[in-house]
Amino acid sequence: MEERSYDLRTERCEIWNPLVAELAGSRRVLIVHSESNVGDSFALLLAMRGFESLQIGDVEGALRFTRKWRPQVLFVDTSIGDAHDHALARDMRQAFAEVRSENEVQMLIALAADAARDPRDSLFDAGYDGFCRTPCPVWWMYDVLKCFYAG
Repeated sequence: MEERSYDLRTERCEIWNPLVAELAGSRRVLIVHSESNVGDSFALLLAMRGFESLQIGDVEGALRFTRKWRPQVLFVDTSIGDAHDHALARDMRQAFAEVRSENEVQMLIALAADAARDPRDSLFDAGYDGFCRTPCPVWWMYDVLKCFYAG
């Protein structure tokens, strides 16, 4: 089987902040997606690979759950929310910062639409650590998680 690395840069996927978590416990992944059937499918497939993975489809629920559950990785559909200003990314970072312990890190990945709607620079400026253009392949998400939890 071919080895893939999530630090490859393509027009469809890119990680510009390759973080690594140093933890021995649970590996929590939150999928914030506007289409619950898509988000649930991602969460189920990742759970089958050993991750604690859940899907939430609304902004307030995602922020509340991030404060309570403290996921290490968040895949966020950029079409969530009213305004298309990527405020959710900043709000997710703030929610996590409010409850983060000393050694915790969080990776925030945009599940982004086409480059015209979600330009790379806008995603970077909003605070995402990378992006995958939709539809995002599950193998790529899995590779990101494998590298993130390698520590």
